[in-house]
Amino acid sequence: MFKKKDKSGYLTIKESRKIIKYNIKQMRYYENEKKKKVDPSAYITKMKDPNNLIEIDNLQTHFFTDNGTVKSVNGVSFNIPKNKIIGVVGESGCGKSVTSLSIMQLVQAPQGQVVGGEIRFNSDDLSLDEEENKLAYNIVKMPTKEMYKIRGKDITMIFQEPMTSLNPVFTVGYQLDEVTFVHYPEKTKEEAKNHSIEMLKQVGISMPERVYKSYPHELSGGMRQRVMIAMALSGDPKLIIADEPTTALDVTIQAQILDLLKNIQKRTKCSIMLITHDLGVIAEMADEVVVMYAGKVIEKGTVREIFHDPKHPYTIGLQKSKPLITSNTDEPLYSIPGQVPNPINMPNTCFFKSRCNKCIKKCSNKYPSEVKLTDTHVVSCYLYEKEGE
Repeated sequence: MFKKKDKSGYLTIKESRKIIKYNIKQMRYYENEKKKKVDPSAYITKMKDPNNLIEIDNLQTHFFTDNGTVKSVNGVSFNIPKNKIIGVVGESGCGKSVTSLSIMQLVQAPQGQVVGGEIRFNSDDLSLDEEENKLAYNIVKMPTKEMYKIRGKDITMIFQEPMTSLNPVFTVGYQLDEVTFVHYPEKTKEEAKNHSIEMLKQVGISMPERVYKSYPHELSGGMRQRVMIAMALSGDPKLIIADEPTTALDVTIQAQILDLLKNIQKRTKCSIMLITHDLGVIAEMADEVVVMYAGKVIEKGTVREIFHDPKHPYTIGLQKSKPLITSNTDEPLYSIPGQVPNPINMPNTCFFKSRCNKCIKKCSNKYPSEVKLTDTHVVSCYLYEKEGE
């Protein structure tokens, strides 16, 4: 939005004031939009495919900082089908978590705002229109008060670090019961307690009554993560967003948590959006994979296509940088050279151009459009323009 004129890289006072003025204007506008009382027709739309649970279409989430506008999610589009596990991978800062927070309407406001695109949620509360199209909620346009009915019930999230997600001054039982009371206010205290204990049993906690009365600091990391999963299951969700759910755990507990998530998905027939850095986890868990880089989706396809036939140089680099049991221990582990470009004033060319070992002359043109290689495999790269549609 604003370019630095000073050769030293610093903003002048005039430029800084201009940015602050612009930021305040934008933040006020989007915050007011969330609080408006609007007719439901303003945020009800149609699904393109009724078999999808979530359809993310050209999503744009920006952060208005003192140095300029950071386009953290810059035109992201992908679908989460019903009863599937979708893996989202990419290096730190590529926009994975911000995409998931945008679905939940939990982006850090007022600096962070969803400024464009659509997130269509296929809710059971909505039926068909006159033309037999499945109606859906557009989460981007939904007022915050309406989002309360969906968040925590139909769409839930398991965060990276359970110790910071659970309130240390309340017992586990109190926090689990709270989820029940928010979405089912007609339930009694006894019914809420029984429901919470049943959720703790479902996630494999052997002494649920004891854990129910415990405080978060009295539990191990694995137990706390199981409590977070129990909390996510309390509202019978259609979609569980798991944002690196095993990051803070040791390897043995990681395997248990992943097995638990897979069993829950099979039993409840829900969908899972699994965000992780670990390609091994994606290969084991996911049905489809979305690869993100610098706020954009650069490749997506089935897990077999991404692992056995990766196309984008970045996806190939990610796989090469993972150590294998057959790797030569005398050679250093491969790392993708260079750095991610500055998220403020991103170039209009391919974002990966300066780090790519297969760069061609065309890469200096505008950002490459998506190339459809098969019905399920899509890549944004000039190398495959002739192969795909």
